[in-house]
Amino acid sequence: MLSLKNYFVNLNKYESSTDSTATDEEQERQRRLNIIATRIFFIVLIIVLFGVAIIMKTRSRNTLIIVENPTEDEFVNLPSDAHCPCSRISLSYGEFISIQTRFHQICSSDFISDRWIKTFNFGLNITYFSIFDFRTDGSAIFQSLESLCQLSKDYAIQSIDSFNKDLFISQEVLKESIFQSQTNVITHQFQLSSPIEFSSELKLIQKMIVGNRFLSALQTDYMQWYVNWQNNVVIIEVHDRVIPDAQGSECSCRIEIDCNVESMIFNVVGRPDPEYYPPYDKTMKIPGMLHSCLPVNTILLSTLECFYNQTCLNDLVSLLPTTETFTAMSQFEQSRYELNSTIQTISDNLMIEEWMVNISYKKYYEQCAPISCTYFKNEKYDWKFVLTQLIGLLGCLIMVCSFIIENIVKFIQRRPTQNTESIPYVDLQQKTIHQPSEFQFNELEKIYSSNLYCPCSTVSMSYSTFITIEPYFHQACSSDITSDAWINYTKGENQQNDYFPTFDYRNSGVFQFQLLSMLCQYAQQTVNISMKTFLQTQFLSSQVISQNRFETKVNSSINDWKSETIDQFLQTIKIFQAVSHGNQLMSQQFHYYIYSNEKKINLEAQEYFNCLCTLSSSCLISFGLYEINPYSWEILTTHLIVPNFFLGCSQIEGLMKSTLECFYNLSCMIELDQYYLIPLGSSFNFSTLNENLSPPNETIESIINKLMIDSWISNISFSSYYNTCSPSSCTYEYISRNALFFIITTILGICSGLSLGLKLLTLIILRFIEKTINNNSFNGFITMIKNLFICNTEQRIINRLHFIFLLLILYFIFLFSAFKPKLVTVQIIKPSLSNYKDLLKDHSYSIQCSCSQISIQYETFLNIEPHFHDLCSSQFISDEWIHYIYGEGHLSRRFSFDDYRYSAPGQFLSLSSLCKLSQEKLLSENLLIEEIEIILNRLQLTASKSFINLFNLIREIIGSNMIMSAWITDWEYPLQSEYFYYLPVHVVPVSYGECNCGLSFKCTQSSGGMMSGCYPLESILQTKLYCFYDQNCIDLNGNFTRLNMSTLAKSQYNLNSTIELILNNLMIEKYKSNLSYENYFNRCSPLSCSYSYIKTHDVTQTIISLISLYGGLVLITRCLAIIVVQIYKHKKNRIKPEALQ
Repeated sequence: MLSLKNYFVNLNKYESSTDSTATDEEQERQRRLNIIATRIFFIVLIIVLFGVAIIMKTRSRNTLIIVENPTEDEFVNLPSDAHCPCSRISLSYGEFISIQTRFHQICSSDFISDRWIKTFNFGLNITYFSIFDFRTDGSAIFQSLESLCQLSKDYAIQSIDSFNKDLFISQEVLKESIFQSQTNVITHQFQLSSPIEFSSELKLIQKMIVGNRFLSALQTDYMQWYVNWQNNVVIIEVHDRVIPDAQGSECSCRIEIDCNVESMIFNVVGRPDPEYYPPYDKTMKIPGMLHSCLPVNTILLSTLECFYNQTCLNDLVSLLPTTETFTAMSQFEQSRYELNSTIQTISDNLMIEEWMVNISYKKYYEQCAPISCTYFKNEKYDWKFVLTQLIGLLGCLIMVCSFIIENIVKFIQRRPTQNTESIPYVDLQQKTIHQPSEFQFNELEKIYSSNLYCPCSTVSMSYSTFITIEPYFHQACSSDITSDAWINYTKGENQQNDYFPTFDYRNSGVFQFQLLSMLCQYAQQTVNISMKTFLQTQFLSSQVISQNRFETKVNSSINDWKSETIDQFLQTIKIFQAVSHGNQLMSQQFHYYIYSNEKKINLEAQEYFNCLCTLSSSCLISFGLYEINPYSWEILTTHLIVPNFFLGCSQIEGLMKSTLECFYNLSCMIELDQYYLIPLGSSFNFSTLNENLSPPNETIESIINKLMIDSWISNISFSSYYNTCSPSSCTYEYISRNALFFIITTILGICSGLSLGLKLLTLIILRFIEKTINNNSFNGFITMIKNLFICNTEQRIINRLHFIFLLLILYFIFLFSAFKPKLVTVQIIKPSLSNYKDLLKDHSYSIQCSCSQISIQYETFLNIEPHFHDLCSSQFISDEWIHYIYGEGHLSRRFSFDDYRYSAPGQFLSLSSLCKLSQEKLLSENLLIEEIEIILNRLQLTASKSFINLFNLIREIIGSNMIMSAWITDWEYPLQSEYFYYLPVHVVPVSYGECNCGLSFKCTQSSGGMMSGCYPLESILQTKLYCFYDQNCIDLNGNFTRLNMSTLAKSQYNLNSTIELILNNLMIEKYKSNLSYENYFNRCSPLSCSYSYIKTHDVTQTIISLISLYGGLVLITRCLAIIVVQIYKHKKNRIKPEALQ
């Protein structure tokens, strides 16, 4: 150690500067000065290095941190600004949310069971009780309740299934708090919106029944009498039912379907006379129950108070023909409803007591499965970086300090002027702006749109926060012609109306306006409820989005909402029309009659069209002013035809084909007034429609198809959205040049390394040239390399050690630096499809391309073609087939009611309608295909489920209300011994086997390979396919050919499949989709694509680092070699004790 100490004590860096001609004394003095200068040099060098180290250490930088495949625990501990892109951008809600329901106890009670419903089975005597008697409609009431329960469950299941398949778009993993907030809002909104579809459709169906004046077999809405006409013709005359209320006023079921009176049981059986008011001899009043125009309305208006009370229930059961016992519902079961809540209130919530929602963040995270997370960490430079920089600077600092100190007196440092090319050292930086204004955000979004992140302080907000929507309805809906005053005026005198034919304007014109008014009111209510729900819907925004993207997204939501609202409205009307026409539901608008001299009742309808409504629903006759011959209803005198104002096979059919052009013309309206019994004349003050607002020749169908709305005005406020979102900060990333200090230090390090390296390289090259010129051998060149730094033997050892140390350190630095993983991001501007596919092959997990088009319609790149069952393209739904099986008509005389041929035209009309309705209902590349498959699966589920649920709702409401079919397959008119004037009609339910249509409208029985039942629709639904593949079954005469048996092998259905089973899949065999990814890519038109990859070997950057470190390492390894040699020398020269002995 002594020799090492002496080495440093006598270290003289400036020894070469001593003048060889000077005297010994001068040389000694110079040597001492050089030693002092050397010590000053080291002190200054240390101070400079220390100062540079402090400067570097006190500076901070943004470091990009990458966490590969983070676990949930790791993600939770990441900072809030971490970006963790999901490997699956879209997830279905069902993957992480579970929703279950608990229904009201009535839906699992005895009171919807067959056992309870059969207690009201009075057989053929059911219509002989008072119309106001609870026993008359008791069975229908609880059939309605059972239907409401089942339908509510079906709608709830459909809503949940649809919700489970809805997509949750999550480009990045959400923090659990944000995730829970968003999903709680979504599920809450789902619970609020789910019952709306059911309740709105139910209301429209009820109004359609009233508007079309359908007749219930129970005669609770219209009264029927037999009236002798002439030539053994007995007319079934129909008048609307009037129900008195507690105040003594009257309510007509023709106008208002919710007329009601308290429900009772009377001590009266048989109705020999027309019944206008309830009997006085009351046996029991049933608490909570009301009597209304139709059984469904009755149960909706009623409460279940009696059925929570065992005593009340026992008293009721004692008056029914049963020995069964029943248990009342529990009053103490936990419920969201009061005991006196109406069924309407309960059904408006889908009969649901409780929604049980389970949201799993763990499942969400597992499905999202982020590949990596990145975030910036602002931190001081670590000692490793500082040390590296100091080593790089060491060579340059030694030169500079040495030069300055040696020439301290006579040299003043100046920086030479140089024209050098700047080295573009860049780095990814992050900047945060606190409390940004809307203007600041918009400016930042223009520049840093792809890297701007502004988290919202309010994640969810209702659409009403930033949207206003104003629908403008057709002028007819606010005009005089839909007002109560006009309807009362056109109604005239009821007794007078009966003397005019049905197609006379004075008889049935009022029903057109009443139905139009009802549709207007329903449309307005539907829009208001739907708009309120839509505006209450929460708009989820975890971060501020650009104004363009915001407006596009919101406009898309508005358009979707409009389409869904209109489609739901129209679909209900279309299915209702199809069901009512196929079943030939009886209506007050027709005059029905029978022949009293026949042994079998054959119901006929007066024909006043140029076609048969039995075979076609498009029959029309113009409304006009007619005068009927009192001796023959077939002889008419026409006074006036109302232009393009029609009566159809049903009230709605005629209305939809009509126009309102007469009511744009005051002269036309006044001319109609002149033919009333009591005309208004000069006091006629009703206003016409304005032809400047809508065209007079516009059909009402086209108005209905727009939900009675002429125009929509919506206003979207981005400012309101931004202010509600209220971002506390905005962070953006940008690429910037490194700080000037670090650029200078890096350049100096490189210059130092290059200086020493080039010096050594130049020396080697010159020596090599010299030896080559002197023709020395290769061994001479090797010797030259070995003797490169010749001074003495000790110096040679130091040089060799120096060389070895330097090579080893450079080698290890190269290994650790060149193969260190590094995230590299590459951006491609406007890539082509081929470029994108090439990139997708190599960087499928990290490539991201932002579409220039935010919203792309599916139809631009996707074509879905459903392949329907062969039945829907067969001749069995053609007009020719229906006319063929109808033959000469008068089917009731040719076949019995339980022969399928009797109602076959209605069955095949229903089948034809179902096929048409089904067809109207549907009209990375791998990632896209997966998304499309999800959409197709959801389409199949939601389209079929929503259609079937609505279809079943219409079936159930019509069946539960005991609406009569003109085929008299459900209820029939029994033969009377005498048809005296105004004899009350008593119809009796038809039975099929052991099933009674009074207890179930779905009764059917087999008939010649087909089915017959209460309604033609129910019959065709239960029919199996095998008859359509059997020539003898379908048409023994061979005029129409059976279905091709060979196609059955490719079908998903078999011979035993029923039409109902096929309908449950919308009559579809399979879907065929044609996806054009090229069209999708062209519509997307990405402006740029970026991808990231881990670069494991950056040789170029490593070489630059080695060059910058080389200058410092040369000096450090030189010192290290000297220290090692001196230590070795000291140990070698040390005197051993054994040697002295």
